[in-house]
Amino acid sequence: MIEMRTGNKLTSESPEAVTLYQQGVDLILGSESGAAEALDRALALDNNFALAAAARYCVAKDIGEPDAATYRELAGQASLSATQWEREHIEVLLGLLDEPGATREKAFAYVNANPADLLVISQLAGYLFFYAGPEKLNVVLNLLESVEGELRNDWAFMARLGFAASEAGQRQRGRELIEKALDIRPQALFSIHGLAHVLHDDGAAEESAQLLQDWLRVHEAGARNGQMYGHVQWHLALSEWQIGDRDTARQRYLQFCAPDTTTCGPILTLADCGGFLLRDYLQSGQTRPLTDAVLRHVDNVWGMLGHPFIALHVGGLYASAGDLAGLERCEQAISETPVGDKRDVSLALISALTDLQKNNVSEASQTLASIPTGARIGIGGSNVERILIDLIEDRCKTFQ
Repeated sequence: MIEMRTGNKLTSESPEAVTLYQQGVDLILGSESGAAEALDRALALDNNFALAAAARYCVAKDIGEPDAATYRELAGQASLSATQWEREHIEVLLGLLDEPGATREKAFAYVNANPADLLVISQLAGYLFFYAGPEKLNVVLNLLESVEGELRNDWAFMARLGFAASEAGQRQRGRELIEKALDIRPQALFSIHGLAHVLHDDGAAEESAQLLQDWLRVHEAGARNGQMYGHVQWHLALSEWQIGDRDTARQRYLQFCAPDTTTCGPILTLADCGGFLLRDYLQSGQTRPLTDAVLRHVDNVWGMLGHPFIALHVGGLYASAGDLAGLERCEQAISETPVGDKRDVSLALISALTDLQKNNVSEASQTLASIPTGARIGIGGSNVERILIDLIEDRCKTFQ
């Protein structure tokens, strides 16, 4: 059978397994429920199906399944009897999952030769959003625009191009693309998440809250175990918080977005947790002790503290708890990481949050002002993170 996006032949003795694989890939690209189950059924029908094993590893790695490595090993073994294209796809996909920095250039070359392989393109774009530095917005947009000729009518591609365009400041173009993607596949969590980002950046909290409530009424049952379900609920909680319904927002966060209730992987969980609790603290001035589940999650990501995205959210959590000792531990841990721009930005963020806790607001403001626009973009993630830094600055100005 033929892979539906690339047109390449798939190596499998089971047509049903191939159908399940292609369904599984769509579920991955939509961040929807059921990808693992579809791929497990495909592998049960053909336990030597290399691409299905690689896609299953993609799911397992994202959510932190303890036996994820078994799927990686199976993909490598099964690829020995697959086609050259399948071997290249697996090598690049697994590389982006495990050693993305070392795989970056190989991935770009692969995409240039295989511009319709959206699973690889999506993984590469996700990595670039966090690690492509000050030029990341244009780098991601250029990557997606380079394959537009092959994928322009693909709903999953439209959603990603729309998100990238919006992040690069083309919000009307981005919204139109994402809305087209939702028209084709309205249940896709990735797409509704992208539209929530556009509305957040437009300051349309009421519209966002209504849109997400309406979407959940229709699609929640099928989305409940999706990889981005907790994050979509977080966007709704954020919108509710922005329009002043703080109690409802907090209850939603606790029910769907906190580390012990979310469906998201570890990095998105940290962003949702840190982003919500820090915002609430900045607005209210009220500190709350961190729960055991939050503290365990901080331990899980502690080794990545030298990256500004992680530092911002971990530091934000300690700030929301009024935990100066925690912030000082962050500073010490980051100081021990290799010297470089990322370390400097991470230290600046922790320093500003520490000074804010000590009511040294002038020093905190000066530190944040010293982080240039390019470095803020290079923090990673989306414009949501850059706005979070703006909110810290606003809090400092309130007390000056």
